Amino acid sequence: MDNGNETNSRHCLFLNSKCFSTLYTAFIEAFSDYVFPFALTEKQFRNHIILNAVDLERSVGCLEGDRLVGFSLNGFGEWEGMATVYDAGTGVIPRYRRQGISGAMFEMMLPVFAANGAEQFLLEVITTNDRAIRLYEKLGFRAVRTLALHQCDRRITVRRDLRQTAEIREIIEPNWELLTTFWDGKPSWQNSVAAIQRSMAMKRILGAFVDGRCVGYIVFSANFGRVAQIAVDEGFRNRGIGTMLVQKMQAATADGYSLQVINIDKSLDTAMKFFANRGFYERLSQHEMIKPM
Repeated sequence: MDNGNETNSRHCLFLNSKCFSTLYTAFIEAFSDYVFPFALTEKQFRNHIILNAVDLERSVGCLEGDRLVGFSLNGFGEWEGMATVYDAGTGVIPRYRRQGISGAMFEMMLPVFAANGAEQFLLEVITTNDRAIRLYEKLGFRAVRTLALHQCDRRITVRRDLRQTAEIREIIEPNWELLTTFWDGKPSWQNSVAAIQRSMAMKRILGAFVDGRCVGYIVFSANFGRVAQIAVDEGFRNRGIGTMLVQKMQAATADGYSLQVINIDKSLDTAMKFFANRGFYERLSQHEMIKPM
């Protein structure tokens, strides 16, 4: 750890790869009472870092003496054509909350990122977390859309007369130029094409084919039943293709896992109705917020 800005025994600093174990321990403690279960294994935490393009050397920690009590994981990439910093997880362990630690970390890092060419800062915050929302608004963030996490605990079935509508098979080399034409909106940072490409070792892609032509697809986390993307060509909707894709994902999901679709744009009425009609319900929602730098 280096580049400390010390105030008495507490100080914020940029981290590095050697901090991984300490950071993982703090991450687990900080999210131990999170509104949605977020108890990642060490392997899953590494995958989270890869998925979100986190750079540990540009992520920030807050130390109380030698103890890491707060952190902000930062991913870097392009978002809507602009150089972007993405908050992949800001947390403070419970006994150190409400002491200004999150604000201190942002106040330290924002000028550094702006000076180094970042054009905007992107994050998501749970809509019921009023304290965090007020902090982000004070720092200059504004909400741009609302994202939902939906879950399904029941079996997905396809009507018998629709089962032969399309052939479902694995896609190894996705044609994103084609697949993105099926979209009604854009996915969140962690579900973007760039994020999928970074995390292909953890993903599966299934395509729906009619007469040899791909007319729909689903991207999901292998074994866990978590949808990253799903879309069907507008001309082939209402034929059971989307349901077939979700059913195939469920068949590949390990026992004990419910199906989830994470960070779906709530303004996408067609998608929201699709999931609701198949038994998905909302677990929580988040504001996607952006701060120009």
